[in-house]
Amino acid sequence: MKLLWNAVYTENRKLSRSPVLWGMLVFLLFVTGIRSGGADWNEHLGNMSFLFASVFGLMGFGTITAWVFGREYADRTVKDLLALPVSRTAIVIAKGLVIAGWCLASTLMIFGFSLLLGLLIGVPGFSWSMIMKQFGELLLIAVFHLLLCSPIALLASISRGYLVPIAYAFTTLMIALTAGPTALGAYLPWSIPALHLSMSGLTTFPLGKASYVILVLVFAVGALGTMSWWKRADHR
Repeated sequence: MKLLWNAVYTENRKLSRSPVLWGMLVFLLFVTGIRSGGADWNEHLGNMSFLFASVFGLMGFGTITAWVFGREYADRTVKDLLALPVSRTAIVIAKGLVIAGWCLASTLMIFGFSLLLGLLIGVPGFSWSMIMKQFGELLLIAVFHLLLCSPIALLASISRGYLVPIAYAFTTLMIALTAGPTALGAYLPWSIPALHLSMSGLTTFPLGKASYVILVLVFAVGALGTMSWWKRADHR
């Protein structure tokens, strides 16, 4: 356990000092600021949640994941990492924990920024119950997108870099935007977060239990595949 937490500490230092993390956060805050405002707080925060469900999660979380796993190959540090007295499984878990922690922290920062903007511009209809409902919904959407990050980690490991996983994230975003509003969207993992968000209103193609099972299966395949790849990384 101590070795695992040492690995988490090391991975956290790498990511927290990366311009990729802070550059992505500034970009997400900028876009949030542009989309701020609305007839009431429900619409104001709903705009921010929709950005998370449709774009921020896939591209923002995906880019961070691609960097954490792909940088080891791009910087040629993977051999040094594999030589450490830490299990490969622990390294993958440590990277996953750091990614999840910073993605959730970014979610909180953006939510807080959206609240501050709403207060500054005087959005009407403030209600603590509505704020907490929107906050809970946003956290759930963020968790859904974290589940979708595991295939990106696998692709970054297999391709030994950033380009393929980022291209994958962009492609899945395009698929989600085009096929999400159709009946097929309920079975496409990248469309499910946005469709779940719209479930609070009237949806033409509501989600069923199978949709959420698909999210878990995608995570399991990506996570197990990444661990398996790293266990054999020095043989490839």
